Amino acid sequence: MPTSAEFSEGQTRTGVRGWFVLVLNRAQYSSVVLASFAFGIFLPFIKEDLNLSALEIGILQGVWWITWAVTILPFGIWFSKFRPATIVAVSLALLIPFVFMQGISTNFLMLLASRFLIVLFYSVGVPSRPLLFQQWAAPRQFASINAVGLSLHSLIMALAVSATPLLIGAFGSWRVAYFLQAGLMLIHLLVWMVVARDSKAAIPDMDGLLKSSQKPPFGAILRYRHGWHMGFAMFSLAATWTSIVTFLPTILQEDRGIAVSSSALLMGFMYYALIPGSLLGGFVNRRVPNRKTLLAVPVLISAALAVLATITSNSILLAVFLTGIGLAWVAVPAIEMLPFELPGIQPREVAVVSAMYVTLFGLGFAVGPVIVGIVAQVSGSAQTGLIVLNGLTGLGALAGVYYPGYPRIEH
Repeated sequence: MPTSAEFSEGQTRTGVRGWFVLVLNRAQYSSVVLASFAFGIFLPFIKEDLNLSALEIGILQGVWWITWAVTILPFGIWFSKFRPATIVAVSLALLIPFVFMQGISTNFLMLLASRFLIVLFYSVGVPSRPLLFQQWAAPRQFASINAVGLSLHSLIMALAVSATPLLIGAFGSWRVAYFLQAGLMLIHLLVWMVVARDSKAAIPDMDGLLKSSQKPPFGAILRYRHGWHMGFAMFSLAATWTSIVTFLPTILQEDRGIAVSSSALLMGFMYYALIPGSLLGGFVNRRVPNRKTLLAVPVLISAALAVLATITSNSILLAVFLTGIGLAWVAVPAIEMLPFELPGIQPREVAVVSAMYVTLFGLGFAVGPVIVGIVAQVSGSAQTGLIVLNGLTGLGALAGVYYPGYPRIEH
């Protein structure tokens, strides 16, 4: 059974269709997670309409990422043996009705169920991403393609966060935004079925290869234990990010008198600098040979700036701190490609190790808002919850301290 490096050996250039397929796949992720990352902007409207408590808010955000964390690894083990493009199409088709269901939710339980089912079905397709990279792209361009995807993701998030209050105001309802999201996902599905055809890939037939792995793929999470280091670093980044985007807009409105439309523009600074900055992902991958630094430094920067953003009352400083939190994610495209560097790893094992660290990534997104919600419920202050949470996430930098320095992919 060839290793991941041997599997892609000889591919020196990624075709235009390969770039489009992989960036589109990242855009699908962006379009789905709008329901989570923009939740803080929807929150004042939904909270009033459905009469939600602080704990229910934390649960609504947390269920998204708890479901992700629980399902990604088993789905990665099972679905990594099937054609990745087909699995992605099935995933999109299953989740679209429940994106629409969010918009017709009339109570907490209905909204909770719709969010749970969206992420459940989306998780089916997530482990296909590393397999799509190996099928469609040249290894030396993995990080660069991922960086372009993150840049597009940041653009989508910035537009969504900034425009959502205006959209809700124009239509007089937060529900319309979810209906539009469902329509966007339908377009994604139709385009994917046209462009992501196996016959056009650099490696057209992966079936035999994926089903003939000599090693049980589940064992990869034990054989490649350094994947856990990647996961803990991403856990910390995720917990910081999702807690800020969930609770800071409400803090700004209730404690500092900043309108939702204005706080949305401020929250957009997390994305504005990251749109061009994330394009440096390939450069970071090449210029930071010390993988310890690659994991530890972004975690420390993100946690420290999140605390400062929580306590500052100056809007200019707040914009600066939020920009810095966004820029800490410039390293993420390179971090996400680290499983491909593990010595002797096979294609399906890459999918499983990636699923394992994505599990911890999702767990960070889940745990962050829940911890903040619990502390806020006990202390009566969401600000206190954010400070406590980010004090804890700073410890994630320890993951980088114990990570080894494997060579970069240089085919």
